[in-house]
Amino acid sequence: MATYSLESLQDKLDKNLSWRKKELTIIKSNIQSSSKEILLTALRSGVTLLYSHWEGYIKSASREYLKYLNAQNLQCCKVIDNLFILHLKKTVKDAKKSNKSLVHAQIYNKILYDNENIFKVDVMDKDIVDTESNLSYEVLRDILFSLGFDERSYELKQHFIENNLLEKRNKIAHGEFVNFLSNQLNAEDKAKEEFNQLYHEILGLIEIFKEQILDAALYEKYRKSG
Repeated sequence: MATYSLESLQDKLDKNLSWRKKELTIIKSNIQSSSKEILLTALRSGVTLLYSHWEGYIKSASREYLKYLNAQNLQCCKVIDNLFILHLKKTVKDAKKSNKSLVHAQIYNKILYDNENIFKVDVMDKDIVDTESNLSYEVLRDILFSLGFDERSYELKQHFIENNLLEKRNKIAHGEFVNFLSNQLNAEDKAKEEFNQLYHEILGLIEIFKEQILDAALYEKYRKSG
């Protein structure tokens, strides 16, 4: 009998997102009310925190979904292939470190005989949900594939993820100067508008990810059809 209800999953995902939204709303408000050097510092902090919550939510929500799946006590033959591959991931990685045929045979045996075993993954193993501390679009695609989620909702946002968020965050994290304020007229207003757009785009993607998890759990999309 599963002990982790759909309501519990939704509650955890909602609470996880709620505190992140509150913090980002404060940051956005600070940016909108700042100017000159203070605005520049606020923008640097804002982009860094926005990325932090982007990576943090994708990682923590993915782990929560996998905890939910672990609690369903599903046989591996009943879950979609993407999840079965995730189930095998640690065995494949361990075998990769060895040149022993006996170790490699473990992969063969698991593929053939693990179908009747219960689907379980170590949700805290960084290789199960690996954001690589650099959640690019390609890394996101891999996580979506592992969970069996459609990536189409994110495709048109690739530019925002790569250029507007990740590239700037990486430069800031490595101590580089990112000049958010150009020499154009109304540069401050433009910078605030750009951050506001980035804020809404990234939060929108986070909401999409949360809804994908809840939709998959509600309609049992983790189950193999037929």
